Amino acid sequence: MGGERIERYWSYEMKSLLERYRQFETLIPAAHGRGAAHRGEDGRYVESILKETLKKFLPTGVEILSGFILRAGVESSMSGKARKRDEDKHSSQLDLIAYDVHNYPVYQRFGDTAVVLPEGVLGVISVKKTLRADELSGEIGALKKASQLCSLLERKGPFLALVGMDDDLGKESEECAKKIVKIIRNVFTQNTEEQACYEPVSYEELPGFIGNLSKWTIHRRHGYEPETEKKSDNKKCRESAEYQMYIHKEEESHLGLQFLLKGILDVYYSDGRNHGKQPGFFSFPSGRSFDWKSDKIPCDMCPAQRISS
Repeated sequence: MGGERIERYWSYEMKSLLERYRQFETLIPAAHGRGAAHRGEDGRYVESILKETLKKFLPTGVEILSGFILRAGVESSMSGKARKRDEDKHSSQLDLIAYDVHNYPVYQRFGDTAVVLPEGVLGVISVKKTLRADELSGEIGALKKASQLCSLLERKGPFLALVGMDDDLGKESEECAKKIVKIIRNVFTQNTEEQACYEPVSYEELPGFIGNLSKWTIHRRHGYEPETEKKSDNKKCRESAEYQMYIHKEEESHLGLQFLLKGILDVYYSDGRNHGKQPGFFSFPSGRSFDWKSDKIPCDMCPAQRISS
């Protein structure tokens, strides 16, 4: 089987990323515990390293920005005249936004910080030095809101990811995965005051990737319920998502970086974006099975077309 060269190549890239952070920790060490001396700078340095790594491999015209998504209440050919009745809405500040600057303008830009349109967003990545349980709900909720702002007719939504260099979620990897999926379920099944039922889960609003880049990767997968419910009036299908964990073995540090890049490129090369066919750019270990998977989460597969207030 081929592809071993590509796997080794991505492993070297990932090792380089991790080594650059370790060098930063060595130069500016924390007085107590892991990490660098200043937690804020620690996180920003991780963000900067990841941004530069991703930029190396994305097509010309795709940039990695930081800032905000603004969905203005104006007519768009991809959301119809109805959007004119919407209020202007914006995201919280987002760490990394993969954005198609070749085809779409921005409202305002200062260096790599910008206010962008939803139409050009290919991916949104939240970056943490350390993944902590008490911060996950807020981060996942922010990704969900960003996805809703980017919901467009017949257009694949942006890739959503939460990335850390380390985690404080438990000693065992499976313990981390169970805790993360439980938090995801809580974010997406909150009762509203107006309705006694749970809010439907849109597949594209679920995070596509959550990972501790040095240890493990959790990847969202599309599945089907035993009995698929079809609604002919709006062509929505009741299907499902599940999360699969890969615990990085020797020479598998490439998994996280490959899943991140592939997630962005899956959107870039998706139907309706006119970027041609996706090339053979990645290689995952042949026959490599997941180390843990979640129960299925029933989903609506079509774009939600909902904007939270």
